[in-house]
Amino acid sequence: MEVTSTMSSDGSDGALASSPSVGSKSSRGGSFEESVDLPEHLTQAVRHALLQAKPRFAGGDEDLDDGDCDVDYSQAAMARFTTEEDFLRDVVSEQILLGLVTFSYEPKTDVCDFIEDLDIAGIRFVYFSRSRGRQSKSFAERLGLETDWNTCILLSSADGTQDGGYVEDHDIKARLPRGIENIRPHLREVDDIPLQVSLFAECTPESTREMIKVFQENGDVVCCMGSALKDSNTLTFAVADLAVGVEPIPHFNRVKPAHGEAAETANDGSISTAGALVTQYALGAALTCIPCPLFLQHDTSLYTLMQVVSEARRLLGSMQQAAVLLVAAALATALINLAAALCLLPPALPGFMQLWLLWAVVPLLAATLLFVPRDESIMSTMPLKNHAHVSDLSRFATYALVRSVPPVALTVLVYVTALARLLPDAPPLGRLSSTFGRRDWRVLTPDAQWALLAAQTYAMVAFAFHCVCVSATLMHRTRTTAEFLPVRNVAWVCGALVSLALTCAFGALLLAFGDAHLDRVGWYTYAIAFAGPVVLLPVQDLCKLHDKKRWTRLQKLAKLEFKTKLGLHSPL
Repeated sequence: MEVTSTMSSDGSDGALASSPSVGSKSSRGGSFEESVDLPEHLTQAVRHALLQAKPRFAGGDEDLDDGDCDVDYSQAAMARFTTEEDFLRDVVSEQILLGLVTFSYEPKTDVCDFIEDLDIAGIRFVYFSRSRGRQSKSFAERLGLETDWNTCILLSSADGTQDGGYVEDHDIKARLPRGIENIRPHLREVDDIPLQVSLFAECTPESTREMIKVFQENGDVVCCMGSALKDSNTLTFAVADLAVGVEPIPHFNRVKPAHGEAAETANDGSISTAGALVTQYALGAALTCIPCPLFLQHDTSLYTLMQVVSEARRLLGSMQQAAVLLVAAALATALINLAAALCLLPPALPGFMQLWLLWAVVPLLAATLLFVPRDESIMSTMPLKNHAHVSDLSRFATYALVRSVPPVALTVLVYVTALARLLPDAPPLGRLSSTFGRRDWRVLTPDAQWALLAAQTYAMVAFAFHCVCVSATLMHRTRTTAEFLPVRNVAWVCGALVSLALTCAFGALLLAFGDAHLDRVGWYTYAIAFAGPVVLLPVQDLCKLHDKKRWTRLQKLAKLEFKTKLGLHSPL
């Protein structure tokens, strides 16, 4: 923060308003040898303003009203000033200080609420500052960040006076590591406080990139936001998992249309606005933001990123559920044929039917899961670490097995009962396995081949129907079907109807050129096939309720770890 003294402005034309000092020994236009020395704190901005107003002091500005400036020089007096320093020294003398103007960084209007919403969503906002610790904490308070204990780490290297790379902050009574080279040893030997603080001071571009790598090594996904006009941010953007270039608030290249010019020549200051005056800034921003998939203009609300995060979480959850459906379907088809082989029967689902189911029907149902409506609590869910995906593999394997058994059992029953009624000799159901066990099913009679194909077609249609029932329970990971109705997903409703219609049409095409005697199929075969919703939905929801208990405990633990900043050197 820079503090400089300056004259106050009257707010009308930018003219300087001042008051002559009482009892001054020098008169206006007199010798400047007796005037005071030029103040050292006179900044370049004040010098520039005074020199620009020099013609007004000499009465050279005809548009200046008499009351706009109380400093007046004659032409002869102005000629006596041989240098700019002489003029500035004489102008500053005989003036009374009217105030101070401070220059500081101003956060965007909605940044505090944005950071608070990020905290609710389990996203830690980390500010890397080039300034020293106290100045960084002052600005961090305006951002709404915590600045009490265990909140600020200095990434600059220690000067050798600190104890083992640690620095004692007497303002907050905390002992934190000092220097980027001491972060990894601290994480390995002490605690994880460097991963929980929200403020790093005395940062260089190199130390910032190294700290981003530390976050990534410990399972965090890093989204980097930075100025689009700072060329050192390019490498930082490239290191992060996701980068967002932010256009600074413009104060330097605004263009207003002159009298008689079209309004299109105006420019609000945005560096992305087309025009000759901003081409250099737009080109610099484009080069800096090459690694950035997103770019925010200065007037874009930060809540745009919250919408992006919300949509990304919805899509990620939907993709996970779609992957569960694809894996479960592949596992179920393998188990169905395994069960048929154990019963000494031909495969219930031959190769071309498996291709139809796993390459057409199931992918269509999985694609509809991407259109699941957004959950209301999605932005209050704590994300897990990036290296803890399969920490409970045995539990998920148990879920997969339990949820796959009902559709496998129902499909096998449909296949067996249909095959027992469709075969020409119609053996009893109890002797069906022994019948096929004593002969090669690949050399059956034509009528038996058509009967086998019809039974396999019944199994295929039944399995497709069961996949639709299972996909209805995958709209949400932990909420039951009654709590999250599948009919809210219009795409799924259409996809389910289309997949069933196409499967039935494919089955009818297979049996169109033969006589399979479908009238022989008993009513109980259809009852078993359509019993899918009654059997499958309760089993799926019971697994989800059991998973919900574990998920709730993990969420509570994740929130506790996210909110807590207790370490080995934390104050008591």
